[in-house]
Amino acid sequence: MNETGILERILTRRYGKPMDIIRQGLPARGWNPDKWSYKSALYMGMRWNSLPGLHFRPLRAIYGESIGGYLVRDTMRAAILLPIYKSDLWNIDELRMHPAVQRAIVLDPTIDYFMEENNMQFYGVKGGQLYVYDVEYDDLELLGPVEPALEKVFNELADIDEEED
Repeated sequence: MNETGILERILTRRYGKPMDIIRQGLPARGWNPDKWSYKSALYMGMRWNSLPGLHFRPLRAIYGESIGGYLVRDTMRAAILLPIYKSDLWNIDELRMHPAVQRAIVLDPTIDYFMEENNMQFYGVKGGQLYVYDVEYDDLELLGPVEPALEKVFNELADIDEEED
């Protein structure tokens, strides 16, 4: 069953149709591989009827067929859902053990964290809503419904990257 997740839909709206690629030995969908500021890749292969799929069910709409990847350059990354080692991406269990995420979990233990930005903002979902924990300000903020809130975060981060280039 092909299931396009929110991450892939946002990247496709922003950058156009992805290319099927092999990255670090895994099948992936990639956007703008030759443009550093706009490079994004989602590793594919999630099976939601598997044990990991059942465990991470609240993330299904966000991840779709992907298991995680690079969303906006190397600054924003969705944690890998499967027990695969990628040196530059968090495994979901490791992300959730990060001291900042542990602090965020104290503030609201019902949020499922899955994504980070520069190890300073950690994003999670609860009840179809996106939340961000800001490490610097020790603040947990509700951003709103997942898809429009994620798209806004992507756009703001990409706009900052464009200004820096």
